[in-house]
Amino acid sequence: MTLTVTGVSLGPARHVRPAAPAHPGTRLAALDLFRFAAALGVALFHLVAVAGTGGVRIWDGPPVAVFGGFYRIASYGWVGVPFFFMISGFVICMTAWDRTPGQYLRSRFVRLFPALWVCMTITTLVATVYPRVFTPVPFRAFLANMFLLADPLGVPRVDDVYWTLWLELKFYLLFLVVVWIGVTYRNVVAFCLLWSVASVLAAEVGQPWLDALVMRGNSHYFVAGIAFHLIHRRGSRPELWLLVAFSWALSIHYYEGNPWQASHGMSYTPSSILVTICFAALALLSLGHLDRLRWRPLATLGAATYPFYLLHYVAGFALVHFVVRHTAVGSVPLLTAVTVALIGVAILVSRYVERPLADRLITALHGRR
Repeated sequence: MTLTVTGVSLGPARHVRPAAPAHPGTRLAALDLFRFAAALGVALFHLVAVAGTGGVRIWDGPPVAVFGGFYRIASYGWVGVPFFFMISGFVICMTAWDRTPGQYLRSRFVRLFPALWVCMTITTLVATVYPRVFTPVPFRAFLANMFLLADPLGVPRVDDVYWTLWLELKFYLLFLVVVWIGVTYRNVVAFCLLWSVASVLAAEVGQPWLDALVMRGNSHYFVAGIAFHLIHRRGSRPELWLLVAFSWALSIHYYEGNPWQASHGMSYTPSSILVTICFAALALLSLGHLDRLRWRPLATLGAATYPFYLLHYVAGFALVHFVVRHTAVGSVPLLTAVTVALIGVAILVSRYVERPLADRLITALHGRR
């Protein structure tokens, strides 16, 4: 069944411009830049800050001594995760427009799983060949991870950074309700309002199942991204900026209690500034101020961001651990070389493995009606 997705306005726009992409496939270079910046921030956070805590130590000494002031900078790289969620909200709303539920589900499946399967396999091979940093998960856990079921089934993750993918999958399924009803302006705004209210009420109800469903503590980032896409598509409207402001206020509230900051005595101010910068960056994009950005390599980096994110933790740690113990390469050159190498591998995976596999899946899925 084909759904009619004609947009319905909630009221007169104060600022109207045809800023939105006319087709779901339109690529925004600024989004590629934002994706890559978020992934790089998370990778540096893990390779520099997390690598010196708990039982995971890959450098010659404590990272704060090895990297000096850069350790403090890298310690706030986790802000890339909420930025990812905001970008996801923007992109999912953009790509879901004018699609049936079947088309939407196929596009999300092809986008999420081929790269996951490839990078999971690489990660498991690295952990098997070099188990001095991470131990490979049992085969049954590997199978659960293939479909992002490690968290709900309570089995070990192949890679700890994959926790964000379970939230992404839940967001895709929640937004499927909108796609099923019809992706119109009114329906999308109603979805954002209901999700925001449910997330706040979940804190009062105190039910774990409700928290898990509405993703309290992270839902506002997806909502902000959706609102920014609506601004990009339909122009500035009061209700959309109210959604953005409310989401920003919730983000400032929840990340005050970020466990990394709390356990390491990190200042709350830099994270507040960085989160606000993420909101400002998407605001500039949504208002069309970044439309002229057309640097072609950004498309390559944007396509490689997902494999880079999936590979940087286990493979990156293992590579640093091995090189530090067998060579005399300095820490900063080694960090740079490992980061560049991981980006290079991610580009190769994206171009020569993920893309062909995704194309075959698209052909197979379109062959079944």
